[in-house]
Amino acid sequence: MPRMRLVKDAFEQLKKDDPDTDVTLYALRTIVKSGLVPTVRLGRKVLINYDSLLEYFRFGDKKQTATDAIRQINR
Repeated sequence: MPRMRLVKDAFEQLKKDDPDTDVTLYALRTIVKSGLVPTVRLGRKVLINYDSLLEYFRFGDKKQTATDAIRQINR
């Protein structure tokens, strides 16, 4: 079962796991708003998958951007 946390709680857990982290609550909210990690909205609350957050920090952004995609050349 995924560990779903409120953004604030995910930040507190991250600080507990790594007290010397430079990640701020603002940075975490920015990551969430940009859609880099999976979230679920429950009314006004946003739950973040904490394991996916750790994976994001471990491996970075795996999303394919427009510059990474192969596009067809129109002649």
